[in-house]
Amino acid sequence: MTVKDIFDLRRQGRIEEAYEAIRPMYAVHQGKYTTLAMFWTASDILKKRLTEKRIDEAVGIFKALLRVLPNIDDGDGKAHTAMLYAALRVANAVDSFVLLDFLSQIGLQPDDWQPHTNGEGKAVPPVAHRVMNRIFLELHLMPTVERALQVAPFLQESLRNHPANKENQRNMAFIYEIMGEHEKAVAACPSEAEHLRLGRWGEETAAAFLQKKGYAILEHDWRSGHRDIDLVARDGNTLVFVEVKTRANRVFGNPEDAVNYQKRENLRRAMNHYVKLHRLAGALRFDIVTVVGSLGSVPEITHFVDVPLNDR
Repeated sequence: MTVKDIFDLRRQGRIEEAYEAIRPMYAVHQGKYTTLAMFWTASDILKKRLTEKRIDEAVGIFKALLRVLPNIDDGDGKAHTAMLYAALRVANAVDSFVLLDFLSQIGLQPDDWQPHTNGEGKAVPPVAHRVMNRIFLELHLMPTVERALQVAPFLQESLRNHPANKENQRNMAFIYEIMGEHEKAVAACPSEAEHLRLGRWGEETAAAFLQKKGYAILEHDWRSGHRDIDLVARDGNTLVFVEVKTRANRVFGNPEDAVNYQKRENLRRAMNHYVKLHRLAGALRFDIVTVVGSLGSVPEITHFVDVPLNDR
């Protein structure tokens, strides 16, 4: 068995065989090509193990990839990009994994900010965008000054590479709020009024909370005519429609109480329209997520699962 044979096995989709073949070879010889073969076959297996829910084994492989990465001739940056995708997958599967801490170790490279095409020739957004979304998801759940200072250099990179991206302005405003710089937060994103910024923060915090629980977020702030749904998510095989209610405090009552009969009727119509529009079938559910707190604070989050839509 040669390294060429191992890459041939990968191309044929026989990744288990490739992985088992390269491991003893790499154990006795860490040359340029055996190292490359080890890295790419292990990357394949990591993705497969996560799909199989063999999480502990996947985490071990991820740590091994980190050890191998510095020894790779990565002139085109593909191995670095592969590590970012691997880290995103691990972050989605392991609650304790903090992508921001990993990113602080390996950083982002210029090519990570560039769009590219996949094997089918379709355009793929820059991997750095997905990374930024994830680290701000983490920041919403743990909005400490220390974490904000860790995130800030990566946001500066995003601003340099994509200065017209409005999400950068909102993220900058959020960091200023965490730092207690309210006037700078307003100046960073002047297009949003205070109540709109609070509502957006609540929605992003709710989405981050659900993603941590393993939900896949399909839509943010979906609208069609007069119909709107805050979040559309998938929980296993169930399509979940989520109403998010955000309040600075409970002085005027609990936020979930605002989802009254009329609001639920409107949501029921919006959900039915969404299902028909997308020709969907299968299990459906309506949830409410309440977020109590202020921008830059640790929020109080409550998740009401499977809320009836026809109760008065």
